[in-house]
Amino acid sequence: MDIVQNLQDAEILVNELESSDLNTRSKAIDALSTAGEADIINFLISLLRKNSHRLVKEGVCKALGKIGNKKAIDILVESLDNEHESVRYQATIALGKIGDKNAVPHLLEILKKKDDPLVRSEAAKALGIIGDPSSLKLLLTMLRKDEDRFIRYHAVTSLGRIGDKKATKDIQKLLKESKDDRLKLRAIEALEAIEKANRKQIVAG
Repeated sequence: MDIVQNLQDAEILVNELESSDLNTRSKAIDALSTAGEADIINFLISLLRKNSHRLVKEGVCKALGKIGNKKAIDILVESLDNEHESVRYQATIALGKIGDKNAVPHLLEILKKKDDPLVRSEAAKALGIIGDPSSLKLLLTMLRKDEDRFIRYHAVTSLGRIGDKKATKDIQKLLKESKDDRLKLRAIEALEAIEKANRKQIVAG
């Protein structure tokens, strides 16, 4: 089944999300991601509220992120507190894909935590995709002080995506002092993105 056309199709595909076979689960997620009808989207949302299997919740988060319907934001935010790291991780990615600014305060709270490095890393990435300027201060703090290199990678890339020239000084300092070649490359790309964003503002103005 490549496309979900009705609620019955969705129910069949959800059962496949519990499969031990990764390919079966991936195909089910791709098919569920084609859902456009309100009743199917509501059905998927309801699965995150129920005591569903962990793999089902992971798959539903992925599908809702791909669908991009803002109705899913509240339940995805709730899923940031799920007991399973993999569900929290997929909910964070989904919020980034949907790209709504209402998710920003919750993603910032995730980023402030000391544990959950994979989820925090994705939160830093999601904040850049959303691109809200209110993320700037905390992303700069993560860039300066966080010990996890992957969080710093995503923080500097997100600062580039936001495009605020207030981040330029810190990124330039990082570029000068860091010994991490991958981080330095991302810093260069971020500076280029900020310069490009500000050129567009000048032209538009």
